[in-house]
Amino acid sequence: MAAAPTPWATCATCGDAIPPAAANCPTCGQVAPDPKAVAAPSKKRVRRLQLHKGLRVSLVVVIAFGLAGVMALAIYQGPPVAADPLTGTWTYTMAPHNYSEFSGAVTGGDYISGNYTVVTPPGAVIVFEVFNSSSFAQFARGQPATPAQAPLNATSGLVDFVALVTDTYYFVWYDPYPPSSHIDLTLYASTEYMSNVDVGM
Repeated sequence: MAAAPTPWATCATCGDAIPPAAANCPTCGQVAPDPKAVAAPSKKRVRRLQLHKGLRVSLVVVIAFGLAGVMALAIYQGPPVAADPLTGTWTYTMAPHNYSEFSGAVTGGDYISGNYTVVTPPGAVIVFEVFNSSSFAQFARGQPATPAQAPLNATSGLVDFVALVTDTYYFVWYDPYPPSSHIDLTLYASTEYMSNVDVGM
């Protein structure tokens, strides 16, 4: 039966391997230790190693539970939802023969609901119109434009719009008074984007 091979030693100074037959480390010249004489670690070192191992295990467990909790919360809450630009409340002030508007993408069949009121001066009439992206560009250039919803002339009214096709829609309030009137209109509006609503049901 063949004898077990003599183990290589490790230099305590430089950490390089020392061949079995060498008396000194070939790298730094340090006297080679006896590979069979493995000193037992001190009790202090054993306790420190056990504490270090326990801390590493605890850290891994805490991280694993933390990641699991974050993933469970993300699954429970679902994907993030950005605030829709067509849901909210606004106050606009416009000079005579000027307009204010807000806009946003509307999916075909979805519904925008709300109301508006001229708060200053009380009882003044304002024009409310809804344009799609192409007709608003014409309106903004002062060209004839066909609104997606017929104009409403009133001191207050409802926003009641259903998009027939998906597009960017512009909700426009226009001060119809001539510039010489110096009548600035202050408007309060509130709207909400509603998905998959059946109108009249």
